[in-house]
Amino acid sequence: MVITLSVLILIFAVLIVAFFSFSGEAYLVAEQRDIVLFAWQIETNSTFEVTYTHSLNQSPITDTIRWTEDGLVVEKSVFMTFGAGVPIPSDGVGTELLFVDGRYELTGIDKHMPGFYIMTQEVPDHRIKFQGREASLLELAGSGASVYITVKRLPLITRLMAAQK
Repeated sequence: MVITLSVLILIFAVLIVAFFSFSGEAYLVAEQRDIVLFAWQIETNSTFEVTYTHSLNQSPITDTIRWTEDGLVVEKSVFMTFGAGVPIPSDGVGTELLFVDGRYELTGIDKHMPGFYIMTQEVPDHRIKFQGREASLLELAGSGASVYITVKRLPLITRLMAAQK
């Protein structure tokens, strides 16, 4: 009986460690008040997009963000027309503004950050696109929510819970 109890305790301890230990893999994560809305495995130097609708001119905007081991780096912004808050190089944002295939591409933004918050609303309806996946932050968190986008390592239990959504 003592051996059986010892074995059960050991198995339980191993399971606890496995469920709460952090993996070596990194995950692109959207969180709302410490609740993981999604967690997608990401490799170093991979890019993802944040797409949304400009609130005044109602045109689409796509920001391209790269993950490096040092954090997230905004690389470029693509938009159809100018509007309030749309940056340009003379504002000190980006190095080059090109007009390509009927759209503007602001490149050389090179803004580094550990993560960023997005406030969800019907307009702009922020969406995260990565490797064929797409998530609407509005649908996941509801209107008026603050969602934090970052990359981090997660324990198995968190990854399993996020996969259920």
